[in-house]
Amino acid sequence: MTTDTEREPADAGERLKAALRELLATVLDRAFGVALDAVERLAQTLDDVAARGGYKIGALFGGVRAAAAGRNPVWGAIVGAFSALNPGAKAALVVALVLAVLLLPVTVLLVLLLLIAVVIAAAVRSRSHA
Repeated sequence: MTTDTEREPADAGERLKAALRELLATVLDRAFGVALDAVERLAQTLDDVAARGGYKIGALFGGVRAAAAGRNPVWGAIVGAFSALNPGAKAALVVALVLAVLLLPVTVLLVLLLLIAVVIAAAVRSRSHA
């Protein structure tokens, strides 16, 4: 037979353990919440710096993000730099790339004509000296 006085310390001990478990759970929950809030604030700050820092900072953060994700950091830097440009600069860059692709055959043809002219001039010069 157990008396109330013998059972009471065990109940008090169980209640203490339960209270400590609940306290620990609450402390951990709040600590993780604070840590998560701090990480979110840091990420937002880095995004703000990347957005306002120009294409160089955008390229740096893009490369770091890609490397952290296990992707090619060079491509990540290119994407980061492009995303940091303002819309006008993006449009100008796209137009320049399209023109470069469209004018590439003309450029190659002009270079070949220049090389042919140089070869003919060298041949004429060497015959005139002989």
